[in-house]
Amino acid sequence: MRVTTLSIEERSARSALMLSLVASLLYGSQYVVIKDGMGGINPLLFGAATMGTGGLLAMLLVRRRKRLNLSIFKRWEVWAGTFFATAMIACQYIGLTLSTASVGGLIVGSNVIFVAPLSAIIFREVIGRVQALGVAVGLLGLMTITTGWDLSFLGTNVFLGDILLLIASFSIAANYPLTKFAVKVMGNDEWVMSFHLLSAFFLLVLSLFIGGPGELGDLSIPAVLFVGLFCTSVPTLLWAIGLRSLSMTTSATVLLSESAFAVLLGVVLLSEPLDTMTVLGAVLVFLAIFTVSRTVAQKR
Repeated sequence: MRVTTLSIEERSARSALMLSLVASLLYGSQYVVIKDGMGGINPLLFGAATMGTGGLLAMLLVRRRKRLNLSIFKRWEVWAGTFFATAMIACQYIGLTLSTASVGGLIVGSNVIFVAPLSAIIFREVIGRVQALGVAVGLLGLMTITTGWDLSFLGTNVFLGDILLLIASFSIAANYPLTKFAVKVMGNDEWVMSFHLLSAFFLLVLSLFIGGPGELGDLSIPAVLFVGLFCTSVPTLLWAIGLRSLSMTTSATVLLSESAFAVLLGVVLLSEPLDTMTVLGAVLVFLAIFTVSRTVAQKR
C-alpha cells in the first residue's frame, strides 16, 4: 500500500512538472508575438485586449462547469491579484517596446529571485541544498544570458525598459502566494477569470489617460488573439493546477525555462543575435530545471 501511495504521488509530481513546463513554453512565446505584433498600438490597450480575451475564455470554462459566482469578486485575493496583474502587464508590455524579446523573457523569467524569499517568509518553506543549487544555477544562467558578464548595458537607453521588466518580474512573484491562497477558496478557473477580467478593465482605463489608442497594425489583432488565448489564461490555469502539487520555489524554478524559450524563439523568429554566452546561459537554465525535477519525487 505504501508503494502504491508513493507511486501515485510521484506521478502527480511529474504531471505537475510537465504542466508547468508547457505553461513555461506558452509564456515564453508571448514575448516574440508581443514584440512583433504590437506595432504602434498603445501597450496598455494591447494588454487590456489580451487580458480581456484570456478572461473571457476562463469565464466560458467557469460557466460550462456552472460555477459562475460573482461573490468571488469580493475576495481580497482577487483584488490583490488584480493589482499585481495590472502592474505586471503594464510594465512588461511597455518594457518590451524598449527592449528585445529575448531580454524581456530573461528579466521577467527571473521572478524566482523574489519567489524564494517570499515562500520562506509567507509559507516558511524550507529550501533544500540540491533545490537551492538548482535555483542558483538557473539564476547564473539568466545572468549569463542577460549581461554576458558586462554590466555596461545599465547606462544605455534600454535601462528604463529593463527596470519596468524587473517590476513585472516582481509582480509575477507576488502572484505565487496569492494563487496558493486563492485556490483554497475558489476554483483555478474562477481565480484566473476574476483577476484577468478586472485587470483588463483597469488597463483599458489607464490606456485612455496614457498615450491614447495608438495605431492598429496588421498583426495587432492576430497577436491579441494568440497572446490572449494561449499566453494568459491557458498557461495560468496549467500553472495553477501544477502548483497544487509543487512548492512555490520548485514551480518558479521550472518556469525559468520561460526565459530559455523566449531566447530561442527570439533568435529563430525575430533573428535576434545569438552568441556563445547566450547558449551557455540557456544550457544552465535547463540544467537547473533538470536538477529541481529530480529532487521533487525524492522529497515527496
